[in-house]
Amino acid sequence: MSDSLFMPLAQRAVGRRELTGWEAIWMPLGEGEAERLPTGRGSGWKPIEVPRQLAAREGRQAIWYRTQFPRPDHAGRVVLRVGGAFLATNVWLNGRLLGSHYGYFAPFGFDLTPYLKPENLLVICCEAPVETQPESKRHIMGLFNDGDLKPYPASAYRSLPEPFRPEVPLGLWQPVQLEYVGPIAVDWMRIRPTFEGGDGRLEVEARLRNLDGRNMDGEVELVVPVAGREALRVRREVHLAGGAEDSMAIRLALPGAKRWEPWRFGGQTVYHAELVARTADGVESSRVEDGFAFRELTWDIGQRRWSFRVNGRPIFVRGACYAPSYRLDELTAEVFASDIATAKQANVDALRVVANVLPRDFYRQADEAGMMVFQDLPLTGTYVYHARADEARFFETAAREQLAEMVAMLQNHPSIVMWTAHDEPPWLATNFDLGDVHAVRQNHSIDQDLKATFERLDGSRPALAASGDVDLHLMLGWSDASWRDIGLVEPLMVSAFGAQSLPSADSPAWEQIGARWPVADDEPAWRHAGFQPVNWAERGVGLPSAHRSLEDYVAASQEYQAGVVRYAAEHLRTRKFEPCWGAFAYHLVDPFPAIGFGVLDGARRPKRALEALTHAFKATRVIVEPLAFEQRRPFGVVQSPHVPFAARLVVVNDDPDVGGRGVVRWSLTREKAAGARGLDRVRDAVQKKSFAGSVDVEVPTPFEPAVSATTLSLPLAAEGEYRIEATLLVAGQAVDHAELSFSVSSTSLPSRPRPEIPRYLAERLADLHSLRSEPRGVSFALENRTRPAVLVGVTGLRLDGILVTGHQLQIETNAGLAPLPKRLDMPLGRRLVLHVLTGEPLGAGAHSLEADVTVPGVASGRLVIENGANPRSE
Repeated sequence: MSDSLFMPLAQRAVGRRELTGWEAIWMPLGEGEAERLPTGRGSGWKPIEVPRQLAAREGRQAIWYRTQFPRPDHAGRVVLRVGGAFLATNVWLNGRLLGSHYGYFAPFGFDLTPYLKPENLLVICCEAPVETQPESKRHIMGLFNDGDLKPYPASAYRSLPEPFRPEVPLGLWQPVQLEYVGPIAVDWMRIRPTFEGGDGRLEVEARLRNLDGRNMDGEVELVVPVAGREALRVRREVHLAGGAEDSMAIRLALPGAKRWEPWRFGGQTVYHAELVARTADGVESSRVEDGFAFRELTWDIGQRRWSFRVNGRPIFVRGACYAPSYRLDELTAEVFASDIATAKQANVDALRVVANVLPRDFYRQADEAGMMVFQDLPLTGTYVYHARADEARFFETAAREQLAEMVAMLQNHPSIVMWTAHDEPPWLATNFDLGDVHAVRQNHSIDQDLKATFERLDGSRPALAASGDVDLHLMLGWSDASWRDIGLVEPLMVSAFGAQSLPSADSPAWEQIGARWPVADDEPAWRHAGFQPVNWAERGVGLPSAHRSLEDYVAASQEYQAGVVRYAAEHLRTRKFEPCWGAFAYHLVDPFPAIGFGVLDGARRPKRALEALTHAFKATRVIVEPLAFEQRRPFGVVQSPHVPFAARLVVVNDDPDVGGRGVVRWSLTREKAAGARGLDRVRDAVQKKSFAGSVDVEVPTPFEPAVSATTLSLPLAAEGEYRIEATLLVAGQAVDHAELSFSVSSTSLPSRPRPEIPRYLAERLADLHSLRSEPRGVSFALENRTRPAVLVGVTGLRLDGILVTGHQLQIETNAGLAPLPKRLDMPLGRRLVLHVLTGEPLGAGAHSLEADVTVPGVASGRLVIENGANPRSE
């Protein structure tokens, strides 16, 4: 895929120079070559800032850069280093094609020395295709070209009007530099630290490259500085043939080596190794450096089993998914440091980098901070479905090469504790709603191959074929079912849970989204920012039209998100090690000014869910877990007065400094009466409305499961608003306090009416003017233009407002009509004609048919079909 030098480590020898003075022009690769742009010709070149991430759109998917520089005053080799470029890059020097590179995150370059002139012209062309069918995509850009963590998300189904257009990143987003080295260069350095007999052992493998055409002799010196004593040094002679590359290994001991610990367990001793290559005359040729640390991972992960230990200690991972910015060029060491500090303040000890590879500064900051990292390869969703064989081969080859580059770049970082090949692939059991794409197990083979490649390249960490396979994406209460169902799940590991909410009303994020009010329920600017109307209507706090002001809508949405986040996090912690080993909130921060899942918005203003997550993830926590209740919509606990209120008081502990005997004190009080009258008021007056008690508990160690202090069963016949509180005391000191508000009511909770499917989505599921008269009833057409999907329900039929009873549903096939199956595949672009057999044809005139339609993962609600054409002749 690439014929460039792979340069994961910047050369630190002699010097470097960042190239400036760039100009650019938009033009397709082939057209630019025909216009002789590689030689600097052509009109329309304009100054441009580099580095800077640009946006490719349909009709504008390639950009050319050029700059000039004099021949460096350096007697050795001059190597071009491109820090990062989206996505496919070709490079010319003085009109000569040096080569190409594919992939956005890996640094690459070329030896310019043989082609340098007194004055030099460097030309670079970057291409980033905008793929119109996400399930058929073949380019590896992770969250940048699919999913719901980008502007114009996949859930908008290309339905937005101008000026909104799908885009992907493009261009030189990292600096372009000249590195001055000697003939012997160090491509990469793999550091494998282990413990043996209490002392540290290092095995360092490096690949050396002779940039010269002559045979080259020299030496390599490995230097490991150690605080408080002399640096460790090991030298080896090297002999390289002209233009050749070779690998070498060095082993050494590091007595008294200190362990790297996750931040909650101890310190983070990070060492550094420096590899210096010199020629036979002792002149330094190149120098690279990277950090490493001593820490040991042990695991047993597979179907229906999960255990994970760091330095021999089991750990329940308190995590958050992390996609810090859609603009990689805006990410700095300061941004990463601030985000990691926020995560630690929220009691998060692991970040899952979702379908992306971040700049190296993030991983260095995570190493120093003791923040564990679960690292995804940039794969998400479906690839090459119904693609040509050559396109499938392209994708699989690119995936293997990108994986190898990612491992080589990142494997020395102790913070990375797990690799994952593919985020949310179609073959997951939970993706049955993708229809045929799921049934054929699309991408399953390559994902298993990628997992095996991870294990071959780096056996020191566990690897997963997919996120959502052994682990679980638990988006109940948002993408599926209700938040109450979270309490029924007993997963091994949860790698995503949460819900969307609006940014705070005073957040700068609204400057880009648009804060005008009122807005349409399917406002394009909001959907461009990630707003998912179907989910808000079905499970969230409803659509904008149901709220009086933006401020009210913001408050309701943030309250719902906070409730879901807290309930999920606390439920999963009560199952610590039995069977659950961790939980990741989805997400720490919105990656752009979005209506998204972050507990921080795109301007990094906190939402209410951040405080909820902080409390739920507190190291030592007492949890009030309600056991039998009804769900108040959108969020809340309702208890029947005819059933005793039941709750468990659970203690979970991750703090090594807390333990031993403790006491849980609890109280339950009615705070507001229900407003009873007459005899009901008399009955209410004699009912008991407050309870209190205490129970001794042995606080578990951080390496033990949560313990149930007691289970309460309290008769609450008096209706009203109640609060239960619990306080954990250890050695007489309050360690944690929790409370839960709930209602006691005999009033039946109204079911939420099924919303009408938004117009933009209805138009992509059905022909809305396809209602036709048939000899035995009516027919209408479904035509899916969203994503591969499955129809699982057509109910509640109303013809001209009158409920249709005693009917049959059938589907047209090549062999005639057949009963509508319980699950009907809806391939993209295929017209499916459904017949409603009522026994009589449709009368003359205008008519409409309402149907309650369920297409999981796409839409659920009322669809209105009209007879927009003359009835079919019989």
